[in-house]
Amino acid sequence: MQNAWISTSVPAFLIHLYCVFSDQISIQILESLSEDRQHVVRCSAIVLRLANDLATSQDELARGDVLKSVHCYMHETGASEKEARAHVQQMISDTWNEMNYETKIALVPRGFVEAAMNLTRMSQCIYQHGDGHGRSVIAKTVERVMSLLVSPVPLD
Repeated sequence: MQNAWISTSVPAFLIHLYCVFSDQISIQILESLSEDRQHVVRCSAIVLRLANDLATSQDELARGDVLKSVHCYMHETGASEKEARAHVQQMISDTWNEMNYETKIALVPRGFVEAAMNLTRMSQCIYQHGDGHGRSVIAKTVERVMSLLVSPVPLD
């Protein structure tokens, strides 16, 4: 997990986003956002990584990709895949609890915290039915994109 959260695009994305929300930017703040000191960033990245692993691990492993969190847990503990998936799901839940706590004490602008929370929510929504690329329920992915970008919202 020490490497997994950093390897997502979340820290880089949120560092750029921070520049939008703050008029006081220093090299120290930007460096702290990419390190473990900003727990909101780390928690957001962990949820994205674990949600991705749950959604795509089987297909990526079949293609020869590296082991994902589910398989690492199975290897380390001897757990079944079902038990490992339940453990990863619990890790996501625990990380959400930590993130909810951290949002109350974060030393970054509130808009930044809300954006990090929304990115986390979005990642779980995207990976709920695969990733829309490597493994997906195509009809569900198309339905969500159409709903978001094309279909009008009824005002009745």
